Amino acid sequence: MNNPLLNGELNIDVDVVSSKLGLPKQLNPHVQHCVVVTSFDENQPGYLDFSYRIQALNDYYHLTIISHQPLKQAELQFINAKYIVLNQSHGKLGLLSYCWQAASYIRKHQPSITVLMHSSLAFIPLMLNKQICALYWNEHPTNLMHLPEHFSPIKYTVTRVLQKLLFLGAKKAQLVMPIGEEHHHDLLEKGCNPQRVEMIYMGVADAFEQNEAPKAHHQDWLKIVYVGTVSLQRGRDVMLDAIANIAQDNIPVHLTIVGASEAELNYCNSRIKHLGIQSHVVVRGRVTGDQIPELLAQADVGICLWEDKPWWRFNPPTKLFEYLAAGLPVLASDICTHTRYVQHWRNGLIFDYSVEGLTTALADLALNENRILPLKQQAAIDGQEYLWRHIEPRFLVKIAGLVQP
Repeated sequence: MNNPLLNGELNIDVDVVSSKLGLPKQLNPHVQHCVVVTSFDENQPGYLDFSYRIQALNDYYHLTIISHQPLKQAELQFINAKYIVLNQSHGKLGLLSYCWQAASYIRKHQPSITVLMHSSLAFIPLMLNKQICALYWNEHPTNLMHLPEHFSPIKYTVTRVLQKLLFLGAKKAQLVMPIGEEHHHDLLEKGCNPQRVEMIYMGVADAFEQNEAPKAHHQDWLKIVYVGTVSLQRGRDVMLDAIANIAQDNIPVHLTIVGASEAELNYCNSRIKHLGIQSHVVVRGRVTGDQIPELLAQADVGICLWEDKPWWRFNPPTKLFEYLAAGLPVLASDICTHTRYVQHWRNGLIFDYSVEGLTTALADLALNENRILPLKQQAAIDGQEYLWRHIEPRFLVKIAGLVQP
């Protein structure tokens, strides 16, 4: 049977796809009402995975988008969608209040389907009656609700209860869509119905895919790129200190860091000057999603690294899949959400999360230029699986299977 998930079609007819997959024909474009509830952090660097999903829903439904602040990002502007902003104060109570307001809207307007675009919104299914909802599971509750670092029995108890409520909400949702295998396994271990859990990768736009076949590295400098949140926990200082080591050894490696906040820009530039590596590192602020493919096209290798925190053992980073789709080998720190997708000297390199580990990996790459082209070729092949055009049909079909006439 022709598999619509893999045929690479850009123009997707959901009824045709539904028929091919044996699902009932339920979707009448732009007639059914879909409510999308969002929960964006004002400091988050990217919105593309949310944008892909909301755009797909906007193509086939009468769409209402609920948010707790005006959505001004270019990636979140959708023609004909209705936008509603609900008030949200800070903290856990603010989140619960926002979820209650969104649930009240859903109960009042009775949409055909509700799609909750963040794990933190898993409280909402607990606040609904029989309304149908699908949940995008992209963060682990232990990262959303951090336990107190110091002795605080009340805060500890409240946080644990809220974490458990998020999992309980996931169990009540008619469909849960985890973004990776670790999330999937965890949800099943927590008691979610396997028939209601569908792992769907975040996806990568076609714009990331390189039109030309990967080429051998013939430049004087090996160009490394990092795109994402810039912070201590995500390897900021590990990268800068490793580059300082590389520069000291006169190894021609250049690093471009993209996604820094203003405060992080100031910190990085100050540290770069202190280390004397101005010719080896450039740090840029945040950019829109449509600018990232061009930045990746200028690089030879992408880098993913973060501390081995419990919650990051569940979340594969968006940039990892973007690198692969762009034909970039991935320098990845040794954590399961990297090593599941990156194999040492196959489509990237795995290194110990430390200055010494990254220094060694960078030196190995720079001193083995003849091995970079095979890495690029394999990365481009592996990246095909994560292109949104291969993922979108399954996402739409799973949603269509829940739609109430």
